Amino acid sequence: MMNKIYTELRKDKAYQKFEGKIFELKGYDVEDALGKVIPKNIEFMDIDTCGFSFILTDKGDVFSEIIFYKLEDSYILASKDDLFPLFVDSEGDFNIRDVSDELNLIQIEGKNSGEIAQQFYEYEISTLAFKNVTKAVYKDKEFIMARFGYSGEFGYQFILNNNIVEQFINDFLSIVPVYDDFVGDYVKFEVNHPVSDLYNGDANLFELGYAWNLDFTKEEFIGRAAILNKINETTTQSIVFSSLEKVQVNESIYFDGHKIGQVYWVRDSLDENPKRNYLGMLQVEEYYAHSGLHFITSEGVEIETLSNPYTIPESWSK
Repeated sequence: MMNKIYTELRKDKAYQKFEGKIFELKGYDVEDALGKVIPKNIEFMDIDTCGFSFILTDKGDVFSEIIFYKLEDSYILASKDDLFPLFVDSEGDFNIRDVSDELNLIQIEGKNSGEIAQQFYEYEISTLAFKNVTKAVYKDKEFIMARFGYSGEFGYQFILNNNIVEQFINDFLSIVPVYDDFVGDYVKFEVNHPVSDLYNGDANLFELGYAWNLDFTKEEFIGRAAILNKINETTTQSIVFSSLEKVQVNESIYFDGHKIGQVYWVRDSLDENPKRNYLGMLQVEEYYAHSGLHFITSEGVEIETLSNPYTIPESWSK
């Protein structure tokens, strides 16, 4: 079943309702408050754009991943976590409100996901640039539509009033399959988008290759000094691998008889690539973190390291 939904997502489209919290932030000093916690120079972003980032702890670990939307008079943040504690000491003209009871977010991913979005956009949908946000109307209610996704395919987000979400699904998504977090994490992994199972483990964001989501030109944000210290102390690096035979997490990796690291994460392959049955991530000595190399596990399984993206999205050839 997972393989079928995965194939539908890549070759056609699939959707998921966001399970988490949605916050609205307003006020003259909203960017001052947000700037202390979001490791991006949001003040330089255009209005009606969106993005993905992490919020860190003061130890440089991940507190939460967020999607943020910069609108004309407010910001909207979507997160799996309660963000209120981050702003208890915020001063000035600033207000944060949990609007999860009012709004919900639907994510549509896939080569043909634009077929849905096109119905709410007066121009050719391909002209809506990645990370751009627009307003649309459904059932006489204005909603936010953003071009954004995680799979490398075309992706669109719909932030709708809760009281019209089910009708929206019935009208436009009744025959579109729903993908769960397992498939969602897998397609994220295939294009090096952060996966929570990985960054909630022992490796830091730099070791995982996820530090590109942090903007170190920004001189101050929570956790900046700590994550820079982690980067300076790092001796290992991640690299993605594939194999025909099963491997286990924490299984040791060898090259020329020398132990160079271990398996950090692994999943059954969901694509139809005959060259692999498993896809996963290694943590190895930095010298060996390159694609196209063949290693041996402690159980004698041969694995091959890969370059990003680990699957070519169908949308790239559309």
